[in-house]
This record gives sequence, C-alpha cells and structure tokens, in this order.
Amino acid sequence: LPPTMTLMPLAAPAGASFHTVGAGTLGASRPEPNRPAPPSPSSYGAVLGAAAAAGAAASRRARRAARAPKTQRRAAPAPLPLQVTRTFERVAGKQLNNVFLDGNFAPVLDEVTASNLEVVEGSIPEDFPKGMYVRNGPNPRFPPDSVEAPGIGRTAHHWFEGDGMLHAVRFDGGKCSYMNRFVRTPSFDRETEAGESLYRGIVDTTSLASFVNPLLNTAAFGTAVKDVANTSVLYHGGRLLAMVEGATMPAVIDPDDLSFKGNYSFGREEALPSFTAHPKVDPATGELIFAAYSAFDEPPVHVGVVDPNGELKHWTTVKSATRKTLMHDCAITENYNLILDFPLTIDLGRTLSGGRMIDFVENSRSRIGVMKRFGEDVERWFEFPAGYGFHMLNAFEDGDEIVLRGCRADRMDLTPSWEDGEFDRAGFMSQYFAKGSGKAIRLHEWRMNMADGSCSDRDLGPADFLDFPTVSPKVVGRRNKYGYCCTFSEEPSCVAGSGISLALRKYTFPETGMGEPEFQDHVYGPGISGQEGIFVPRPGGVDEDDGWVLVFTYEEGKGSEMRIIDAKNFAGPPCARIAMPQRVPYGFHGTFVPL
Repeated sequence: LPPTMTLMPLAAPAGASFHTVGAGTLGASRPEPNRPAPPSPSSYGAVLGAAAAAGAAASRRARRAARAPKTQRRAAPAPLPLQVTRTFERVAGKQLNNVFLDGNFAPVLDEVTASNLEVVEGSIPEDFPKGMYVRNGPNPRFPPDSVEAPGIGRTAHHWFEGDGMLHAVRFDGGKCSYMNRFVRTPSFDRETEAGESLYRGIVDTTSLASFVNPLLNTAAFGTAVKDVANTSVLYHGGRLLAMVEGATMPAVIDPDDLSFKGNYSFGREEALPSFTAHPKVDPATGELIFAAYSAFDEPPVHVGVVDPNGELKHWTTVKSATRKTLMHDCAITENYNLILDFPLTIDLGRTLSGGRMIDFVENSRSRIGVMKRFGEDVERWFEFPAGYGFHMLNAFEDGDEIVLRGCRADRMDLTPSWEDGEFDRAGFMSQYFAKGSGKAIRLHEWRMNMADGSCSDRDLGPADFLDFPTVSPKVVGRRNKYGYCCTFSEEPSCVAGSGISLALRKYTFPETGMGEPEFQDHVYGPGISGQEGIFVPRPGGVDEDDGWVLVFTYEEGKGSEMRIIDAKNFAGPPCARIAMPQRVPYGFHGTFVPL
C-alpha cells in the first residue's frame, strides 16, 4: 500500500493496528456449524407460533443487551428459529443469483483511510470550500440470504437492506483525502459478533417468507427490520446524521472518523414512532422538517419540526392520513409541509393470502396533503391518478398554487420475478425503457390550488428514465431555476438488472408560468457510470447555479473517481477527476458539510 493509505479492521478496538479484511471473504465458504435437522414445510406452523410467542421477551432482551457495555456482551449463534429456517432452505432450497451482490453493486469490506488523493484530470478549484462530501449506501458485511425454498417461498437480498457504509472525501486547500466506514449500529455489531448474517430480508419475499421473516426477526431481536442507517446523511444542529426510514432514529456520526455515536431522538427521552430518510432543512430558518410513516401505528403518519439546534419544537400525528403508504420522501415550501400518500402500501395481512407485504395498489388514487408548517393536520388533500415517486426535486409557492416537482412512475414494483434461481435482468429492465411504459420514472409536476381546490399534473421534459433529483440547498422550499437528476441508459441497465446512469442532467426551469424546462447533460464517457450529484455553492456566489456538482463515478477495470463539475459549464469537461483509493459501490444519497 502507498504510505498515505491505511486499512481499518472491521472490529478493531481503540489503538489497534490496522490490517486488511480481504474482500474475497464475502463469498468464501465457511465451515457449517452443527445444526438441527431441517423441518418439513408443514412444521412451520410451530416455528411461527414459537417466533410470535418469543417476540416480547426478545424485545426486552434486546433492549437490555443494547444498554450493556460491549465488553460484557457475548457472541451468540443465530437463534434456533433462524437456524431451523436456514437449514431447511439450504437443504431443500435453491440459491439465487442476486443482482445486488455483483458488479458495482457488490459490497466492499475494506475500511480505508487515504490522504493526498491523486487528481488525474484538471485541478480542484482554488475557491472550492473547505468541507467534506459524505455519501451513504448499502453494503452488506456478511453474505445475506438469497434463496427460494418449497413451502417457504423466496427471500432474496434487496439493495435497500444492506448495512450502511459512509464514503467521505474531505477537501482542504486544494488537497483531498478519503475515508470509508461501516455504520456500526447495534444490528451490525450483533452480526459481527456472530460472524454471519442474522436478519431475514423483508422486501423481496414471496409466499410464507413474507409473513414469517418479520416474525422471526422480531422473535430473535425485538425488531422486524434490521437497523442499517444506509440511505442518506445530513448535517444539522451540529450533528452528522445517517438515516434510514423506519423505527430507528438517526445515527449520530463523528465527522472526524465516521464512527457511530448512538442514535438521536431530537432532545426526547423516548424515540419517535419512526423517522424518514429524507427530512428537509429550511434555508431561511434552519429548521429541519420531517414526515414519517409507521407500518404498525395508528395513525401511520406523523410530522415534526426540529429547531436549528436539533431540538424537537413541534410534533403531531396526521390523523387524516390513514393509508399505510411507503412514504420515502416529503417536501416543504416556505409555509407548508407536503404529505405524499401514494398507493405503494404496506400490509402484512396480504401475505396470508399469497400477496406481497409491500405492493402497489392498482385502480387507486394518489393523494398529496398540504399542511401548515406548525399545523396539527392536513389543511387540504388533493387527489391525482395513481402513481409513485421515491424522490422529490423541490416544492414552492406560486401565488395560490403549491407546485411540487419530483420523479414519478405510473406504477412501482419492488420485487422482480425470478425463475429457476435466475433473475431476467434484461426482461425486467427493458420495461423501464419501453415507450409508454408505466414503470418508467420521469420528471413530473403537481400543481395544487389552495384557493379553489383545483389541481393538475404533467410530465416535464423528454420521457427519459431518471431519478435521484437534487437542488441547491439555498433554494429548498423556494422556486428554483435549476435542478439535477441522473438519467439511466438502457443497455448497461439491462446487463446489470438495475438502473445504470451514464450521465447527469441539469434542468433549467422557466422563472414564471408553466413552460417546459430546458436541459443539458454531463456525459461521463464510454463505460463510465455514476449516480446522485450534490450541488455545492461557491462561497460568495450570487447565481443559483454558481457552484459545483460532486458525483462518484465508476469504470469497470479502472475503479472509482470523484468528479467536480462546474454547474455553469455543466456539459463541458469536469474541473477535476480525483482517483479513489478503492472501488466505491453504487449507493444512495449524500451531502456536503462545510468545515
């Protein structure tokens, strides 16, 4: 290794020497421990009963274990119900060739610290601000379950379920350094101590597994879902927070070494019912606004406002939001919060009749609720044709109208079909690029008139498949002239079995009225892919696009880079291409933290 690079062991105590954890261990075989004989499918009723009965006790044990010092915790094998289930799957099931465990979706196991990174093209701008770009994403530490077995059904690892890993690039005086670390949540520590994956997946499941897996997790660990903190990262109130939607509060991360410092409940003694991966920060007030859902609470949606110091100042349940929707994002304007009630819903009861726990409800409607920033409930609901959007670009007030822009598809399917252990990658992804396809995610605009109750919606720009929209942090909740998305390309996406982006797109919206946006693309080059771009304002800049867009890119056989793109010369060559010391897998969302 170069003298400027070190590798951190995955379970190193303070002061330990660094060494490499070989990436090859991910798929390496391990000696099988002695396990009980596999049950027949008919005996799974007893397993389910035992799992459900053990849930409350396991929850109490998990809370006690979490409070105990790590030195007092003992490594334990997987609980018996999980051992029984996995033994049966290994004997009677078929292993699946999982798209999210190969190519640049495959995890990296090395935790690297490297300084004086090489700039392979251009130079870091002299006025680029001192700070740190941090990106979060899923990166399973141990091989997760991806199997289909008779009588149980399919449990396939989904991208959403990997352990969180933070990749950070720090900029200071024209030089930069890199660091990546796992987000060491209690779930991560539990699996590290056991030396294997423990939690059952719940997203890509069928048949009995859809019902069994959450119960097995609850019985063993006191929670239906693994705490991964793998989706987004945000700096607010003097804290760097890694987030995932669900029952777990944001993970506090030390900006110096990316270590996990516990969970944060915004000044409350008790955790909130759930949290979101996409809160919004009002650039004028410094307040953090969130809208979150829970699959198990009534009413399922709640909204809160956190002051600039990180203390909760307003919280309410949204009593008129009764549908258990997978609400991944929210939006704000200067005075309002927007609640997204789309028909991708969560219903454990569906699994009892062979359905999916997370599924899109056909022949239904989408709703968007508008509520005052400190309101107690939605002031007005607006109905639209059924559709779903994971990510919103921005929202703003335009006279009597509330305008929301985001990435939307006519329908959404999280669980692709498998056949004989194989996933038809080309067949699945080609649906997203077919002309007129309802699965294609496109830039979309919703308009809601608060005076007369009227509403309308439309696609914006060309009918291209895109996602991961972002804007300058200075215009969140205000009319924005510019927005950035990554566009996906058909050929590499069909090979990978998931969306692969070969370009970033910059949209220029009309400053008044409802005209179509203009756009230009920053194309990475042959064989080079990337994902979300984050806008970094130029210090002292006036124009909204006076700054840079940061993005990780990947080229097979050559590794990963970071690009600094001049937002005013977006289609031109990047200001700088910076070589990363190791591959950076595809991930989710990032932020820039001024230092």
